[in-house]
Amino acid sequence: MAASRPQARPLPRPDGEKSSNRRIWLGIAAAVSALVALPVGVSVGLSWLDRPGSNSDGRSVPDWMALAQVRATTIDGAMVKARVALDVEGLSTRTAIERRSQQVGLLLEVSVASHTREQIRSAQGIERLAQDMRSQLNNYLESEGVGGVRSVAIQDLLVNSR
Repeated sequence: MAASRPQARPLPRPDGEKSSNRRIWLGIAAAVSALVALPVGVSVGLSWLDRPGSNSDGRSVPDWMALAQVRATTIDGAMVKARVALDVEGLSTRTAIERRSQQVGLLLEVSVASHTREQIRSAQGIERLAQDMRSQLNNYLESEGVGGVRSVAIQDLLVNSR
């Protein structure tokens, strides 16, 4: 009979090696968690700080909607070209204006046509024109059952006499 060799038994690990492996795995888990949590935390924090529609004063931030260029003739025959932007109150108002863009454009042209060249050449005249546009537009939108606009901004105004 052949002599059997004794099988080698694994040596018992010292407790320090087990805790060393455990520390390595905990370190890896902590690093992975930090790599995931940091970008998520930053994005959540930034979105909290910079929410659309609010600011530190408690007033709402304007939501400007640019319209097509308005071309009209004043009462005294001056040709007017203007770029107009509207500060809309909400998505439903924005959608309603986009759907009725032709009517809104005609309404703004009528507002220009109700003034003279001299009335809209001054800063006060431009402000009065913007207020008139806002008033007429809000009356129209109210009759359509839609919310109004907060303000009207005339971005470019070109007045040519014939």
